[in-house]
Amino acid sequence: MNSTLINDAYVNYKSEITRYLSHIVKQPQDAEDLAQDCFIRLMNVTVDIPEDRILYYLKRIARNLAMDSFRRRTRTLRRDSRLEVPTHHVDTPHLEISEGVHDLVSHINNTEHRKILELRLIHGYSIKETAELVNRSEGMIKSSVFHAVNRIRAKVIS
Repeated sequence: MNSTLINDAYVNYKSEITRYLSHIVKQPQDAEDLAQDCFIRLMNVTVDIPEDRILYYLKRIARNLAMDSFRRRTRTLRRDSRLEVPTHHVDTPHLEISEGVHDLVSHINNTEHRKILELRLIHGYSIKETAELVNRSEGMIKSSVFHAVNRIRAKVIS
């Protein structure tokens, strides 16, 4: 195509192509950019286009450029949303279990039973170690754990 034909097309159809694109893309700046790209593509055309078909040709280019822009933007949004997936820590299940145990232990009203249950379940002490820490017999520790667990069951079930 010769430069005068392209220049005439630019003068005659630029506002119409920009308006056409603004209906498609809804962003005035994007419509302006795509309209410029339409005329750049028109300059690179090697085939002669009849003058009465130039507007149709420009609208076709504009539509295709708008679709490409949507696809590119959608692809970018998908990629970005995959990058923003919250990461879970390896110890998250352990923390959830620990919070659940603390919640259950909080149901015990007797402070001595609660302390013994915390030493056994949360801190992982054996019956013998717990007995030494609280200066009680091993039988008393077993009994306290038994009664505390029964109280928790009763409160959770009810």
